Amino acid sequence: MSEITNYWEEIKWIFEPDGALRDIYVKNINIEDWEKLIDFLNENHTIKFGTTSENKDINKIDKEYITKLLVDETKEMECKTASIIIEKIIINTHFFYNKEIEFDIDPKEINSIYNFERLVNFMNDISRILSQKVILTGENQIDFPLVEVDFENKFIKSLTQKEAEKLWDWSYKK
Repeated sequence: MSEITNYWEEIKWIFEPDGALRDIYVKNINIEDWEKLIDFLNENHTIKFGTTSENKDINKIDKEYITKLLVDETKEMECKTASIIIEKIIINTHFFYNKEIEFDIDPKEINSIYNFERLVNFMNDISRILSQKVILTGENQIDFPLVEVDFENKFIKSLTQKEAEKLWDWSYKK
């Protein structure tokens, strides 16, 4: 147990509230991947779906609507949000872009190793379903993964604060 506790001590900095969300990304996907994801989420999770103001009722993601929304070039369709509820963790997706999946979470909800494991399990499921690497980043920091999950390669990596500081320092020196 102390090994898990020590691990949490190394990575909990990622979820320290700083006024920003944390984003989860899956890059280089297509509409078929979105459809697989929606099927998986609808079958395995409690979902709230609708416009931002109306997604209060528990229901399912309307796959037909979302696939049309993701390819709508007129941008006239009303944007919808899905909230995936995993115990006390709420993971949102807004269906912004058909070539990339983006979720967001409030870092305050990941306040223990137990909640971190729930989050990593979710990321691992998405990686497995889509055969893609899934990353967690700071808000809008897609090129700086804090947690990476790759189911096919049996890879889960979380940056410690020291590792992140070294990477930030290195990137500023470039």
